[in-house]
Amino acid sequence: MGKRWLLCIGLLGTAPTALGAEGYTIYQPDNPPWGSTETGDGFVVSIVLHAFKEAGIPYKSVFVPWKRAQAQVANSNNGFMAPLTRIESREDKYIWVAPVNISFLQLVTNNTEYASEKWQDLLEVPVIGRMESPAEYVLQDLGFKYLTIVEDERTAARLVLANRVSLWMQRGLPGNWAYFQAGGKMQDLHVIERWETPLQYLVASKSVPEITINRLRAVLDKMRISGEIDKIKQEYFPYEIDCELRFTCKEARSVE
Repeated sequence: MGKRWLLCIGLLGTAPTALGAEGYTIYQPDNPPWGSTETGDGFVVSIVLHAFKEAGIPYKSVFVPWKRAQAQVANSNNGFMAPLTRIESREDKYIWVAPVNISFLQLVTNNTEYASEKWQDLLEVPVIGRMESPAEYVLQDLGFKYLTIVEDERTAARLVLANRVSLWMQRGLPGNWAYFQAGGKMQDLHVIERWETPLQYLVASKSVPEITINRLRAVLDKMRISGEIDKIKQEYFPYEIDCELRFTCKEARSVE
């Protein structure tokens, strides 16, 4: 009997450590409508917090600049962040837990002179995009010559609205949201071209225990398949979001 109790005590003592009983740090996006320091909310924030609660994993939630969040998760032992686009240069820096968002890149303009042009004919027109993101990398790869790189979509939106720059490589939902919040009308943004990008994930520091990753992955997979992620996302918009941006839509890309 004594040995049995010792065994039980030992198991109970190791389980909290394996699950991170001290609490993980979730670095949240300050990029509405994904997340916002002003409201402490956003659809990506809501998706991730729902998953942590459902999985029974302790956490603390903080908002930091996006670039700093990446560094914190890559260099710490107990960090998470979302959404992060899964691209080759980031692959080995994190544990890729599960997809939490579908997004795309689009080149837009509020200048009607450029609205009907092909992007190939606009390579010498100044363009703005978000730093160290697929927007910046794609602009470079496409050969745009005059890039203005900024910290977030809100800064880009203000500069576009002020006619400081005519072209904007942006994410559809957060880009249009930022433009609207800056006082612009979304119908004034004309899409010149749209590009599909890899899925956006919840990522973790590489030393986070496998048991924690598996719990979160199982919950997020269930949320994605059941439509819960799409439901949460839709709640943040007064209009129906595009079918291609919903995991349960038959036109959405495969998660495989």
